[in-house]
Amino acid sequence: MPRLQNAGRLALVLACIVLVGLLAFQVWTDGPVTRLDLRVTLWLAAHRSAGLTGFMLAVTTAHQTKWLLAATLVVAAWLAWRRHWPQLARLGVVPAGMLLNAGLKNVFHRPRPQQGDPLVHLLTLSFPSGHAAASTVFYGALCALAFARWRSRAIRALAVGLAAAMVLLVTFSRVYLGAHYLSDVVAGVAVGTVCLALFLAPWSRLRP
Repeated sequence: MPRLQNAGRLALVLACIVLVGLLAFQVWTDGPVTRLDLRVTLWLAAHRSAGLTGFMLAVTTAHQTKWLLAATLVVAAWLAWRRHWPQLARLGVVPAGMLLNAGLKNVFHRPRPQQGDPLVHLLTLSFPSGHAAASTVFYGALCALAFARWRSRAIRALAVGLAAAMVLLVTFSRVYLGAHYLSDVVAGVAVGTVCLALFLAPWSRLRP
């Protein structure tokens, strides 16, 4: 079973790396994916509503780097107080994932979307999405903590479902608001997934 788990983890990591590489190639060469990006951006811009826009702004603001790091510190402090050291170590994936994604932005150097009347204006780079990567590692780490705490399949399924729903909500907010292209958020989730698979592996079999 451990060998199968390791093989599955390796396959997931390789698939995500290949995906990021393919998307980056499309961005560099202005390939078909970039045209799909533009169509999605323009379609969402044409179908905005005041209520949904307000909600998406709240979601994206709540998931800024500073707030996710603050939330991570709160969880880390609680785990330290309870002396749950293996679980505390798992939280290191959050800042690690954020730093890796920030470095990749400077490698690929993709500008932010300009078409479709963006509702969020930033001077930082676009690919991969920082919000997508950060939300993936943050909610993924919380999901790992839930797995360490509970063995119930129902609870674990709920944890996975909630984590996935939150990541989807955050990534959708970035594309909806015009802060990122679709390929940016897909790449960000892939980067976050690689970090989760690699960083959490050393603690996967430790007792909570």
